[in-house]
Formats: sequence, structure tokens, C-alpha cells
Amino acid sequence: VPVLKFAAAPHCPRLSKLSRAGRLLAANLRQSTRSRHRSPRAVTAQNKPSRAMPILAAVEGGGTTFVVALADGAPDNIIERASFPTTTPAETLGKCADWLRARSFDALGVATFGPVDPTPGSKTYGFITETPKPGWRQANVMAAFSEFAVPKAFDTDVNAPALSEYRAMVADGYDLGSVAYATVGTGVGVGLVVNGKCVHGLLHPEAGHICVPRFPGDSFEGHRPSLNCAGWVEAEAMTASGALAKRAGLDDSSGLKDLPDDHPVWDCAAHYLAAMCANLVLTVSPQRIVLSGGVMLRASLFPKIRQRMVTYLNGYIPVAAATDAAA
Repeated sequence: VPVLKFAAAPHCPRLSKLSRAGRLLAANLRQSTRSRHRSPRAVTAQNKPSRAMPILAAVEGGGTTFVVALADGAPDNIIERASFPTTTPAETLGKCADWLRARSFDALGVATFGPVDPTPGSKTYGFITETPKPGWRQANVMAAFSEFAVPKAFDTDVNAPALSEYRAMVADGYDLGSVAYATVGTGVGVGLVVNGKCVHGLLHPEAGHICVPRFPGDSFEGHRPSLNCAGWVEAEAMTASGALAKRAGLDDSSGLKDLPDDHPVWDCAAHYLAAMCANLVLTVSPQRIVLSGGVMLRASLFPKIRQRMVTYLNGYIPVAAATDAAA
């Protein structure tokens, strides 16, 4: 019987966020010796034997850091990686491209913060579009990698790990058709896998911006909301790390780790994230909800979120995992 479970990401501990992005975007790409990008050093080494397994390249773009890596044969077998601060598109993407240019690889997967345009054939395919991230609106990410004549794929940095978590669970023997992956950190994003495939649809899921009811007695105005949730509030504006830091009177989010588990900020966060999860259950019926990101390093949040989600669903979904706070 399909049941919803909460899980901390990653389901498979050996998978980093980057390797999970690589698993999504490179898993279906096949090696082609004619399309392999070869570094200048590799081109001159004509006596080097050809490889039996493909080298997969991945770029994971976050609001704070971009990470690039190579994996040998499988996305979780990372053999080399580097990271660069997220500054301007030209500088950050240029550093990623320079790093890749010096290496040989057979396929490239790119996953970034959004909103993005993931629709091949669209005029803005490969763009970060209406992002609130200063300087990154309408940034053409994939153009930075156009010189590499290898198979490429592009998606959000939450759809990528959503599919990877789904595949890892299926590989471990779980009978699943759907997974929701939510990251709660600098922002709040949700990726969805339904019937074994990432959901794009009109654009791609943006459930981190869902409108939810206020926590009783909460007067916090929110932190940089993107939507007009008249009478309600936006989940990301209430639960992202910057919002929690502001609510707690901290100078920045680095101080969140020092707050005790019984600080009121965590009850507020649990309410808004539980409301988001309840709406996910009601709209897309995921069998697993995976919660990740820096805020979710606070382990005490998991039981708080589950208990509140079950309370808000009020027994309407007649499945044990949606009615039992201890399931």
C-alpha cells in the first residue's frame, strides 16, 4: 500500500547533493567517443587507451556556491570536484566553464536554483528566469557551456535530487511511484517525481512559495516574499534561513545552529513547513517527502513537522502515514 514517509536527505548516504544532481541529469546519457569533450592535454595524448566507461560532468548551481565535478561511470563515483562562490553570472559560470574546459568528459548535467526554463526548444531554455537572486534574472546558464559538444541536460536543483532520491529508494527495494524533495535553506524549493518522472508541466514545481495560513499569534512580516498571499503568508518567506534568522533577531543565518531546540523559532518553522507538506499530500499525493537543506540539519524539526502535518490533515487521507504522527 502506498504510504507517505518523511526522510532526511539523502536517502542513500553515499550520495552528495552534487552526485544526486549528476544522477538525474546524466543517468540516461550514453558515451559517444565522437562527442566526448577532450581537454587539450588529452588530445595530445594519442596513445592513451580509450575508456570503457563514460566520464560524467555535473554543475550544481546554488545561491551561495556553484559546484562542478566529474564522475567515473556512475554519478556517485565522483573523482574530482571544485566549488566557486556565486557572484555574477559571467564570473561564476565562466569559472565553471574554465574548469570543465581543462578536462575530458562524455556528458554534462546542469542543475541550478530557479525559476528556470527546462523546456528544450524554448527561446529561454537553459535560463534562470524570474529569480529574486540579485543579478541572476534572465541569466543564460547553458550558453556558458555551449562549446562542449557532448549530450547535455538541464533542470532545477530540486528536481535533480528528487529523481535521484526516487531511484535510490527503488534500488533499495521500495515500491514507489512518487517522491517530493524539499530543500529548506537560503530558499525553499520542491522537486517532484510522479510515475517515475520529474514534473515540469507549465514550468516546474515552485511549491516552496505556496501560500499557507499564519501560525496562531505570529506577527512576523516575512522575509523577501515573492507572492502576494493576501491574508496568508508564503512558505519560503517564513522558513528560509534568512527568515528564521530575522525572526530570531540574529545578524545572519550562521547563528541558527546555536539556538536551542526549544526556541520558539522552530515551532514557527515546523508549522509553515507542515502546512506546505500537507498541501503536497493533498495535491500530488507523494509516497515519500524528503526534507533537506541547511535548516533541516535541525533534527528536532522532523517530528514537529510530521505531528503538525498529521494534525492539519485531520484524518482526511485514510493512509496510516498521513494519520499517525509516529509512523
